[in-house]
Amino acid sequence: MKSPYFNQDHEIFRQTVRQYIETEVRPQAAKWEADERIPKEVWKRMGDLGFLGINHDEAYGGTNQDFFYSVIYLEEIARAGMGGYAAAIGVHQYMSTAHLMKVGSEELKQRILPGAIDGTKWGALGITEPFAGSDVANIRTTAVRDGDHYIINGSKTFITNGVFCDFITVACKTNPEAGAGGISLIVVEAGTPGFTSSQLKKSAGIRLTRARLLLPM
Repeated sequence: MKSPYFNQDHEIFRQTVRQYIETEVRPQAAKWEADERIPKEVWKRMGDLGFLGINHDEAYGGTNQDFFYSVIYLEEIARAGMGGYAAAIGVHQYMSTAHLMKVGSEELKQRILPGAIDGTKWGALGITEPFAGSDVANIRTTAVRDGDHYIINGSKTFITNGVFCDFITVACKTNPEAGAGGISLIVVEAGTPGFTSSQLKKSAGIRLTRARLLLPM
C-alpha cells in the first residue's frame, strides 16, 4: 500500500541514505565500536552528503526539509545496527544543534551551525549528572552571570559525543530559586578554560562516544 506520508522525493532520499549506510557504515561498525569512537572523516562525509542539515535553515547551510525526511533518516540510520552511531548522530542533529537553531542568538548560530552542518564540528548535549539522571529539575550545575560571560560550575556524565565534541549545549541553573523554570542552555566550546572530559569505560550497553565532563570555569 502506498504511504500517505512519503512521496517520490522522500523515497529517493531513503535510497541515498540506505546505500550510504550499507556501503560506508555497516562494514566499519564493528571496528568503530572496538575503537570506541567514530572517525572525524565520517562526520565530514555525512556533511558532504547533506545529511546533517536536513532539519536546519538554508541560511546556515541546511536544506530545511519536512519532518518526514528526518523520519526516513533516523529509520535508515538504525539499519546500521550500531547503537552508538545512531545515538551520536541523533544527539548532534536533533538535540545539541536543534536547540541552538530554535533559540540561539544569531552570533552563536553563525559561529556554530555552518560547521555542525558541513560535518567539521560535532556537538553534544550536557544534561545528565552524577546525582541527577533523568531528573533534569534537580541538576546541580550552575551558571552565574559575570559581565558578558557566565561562570559555570558542575559536572555531567554519560554524555554522548562528550569526549570528542567541538561544542556542548549545557543545561545549567541560572536561577536556582525558580526550579525547573530557572534552567538555561549555554553553548560551551571545546578548549574553553576549565572544560575537561574523559571517556567512560563501560562493560555493556552503548559504549561508543560516552564521556564524563567537568565544567569548573
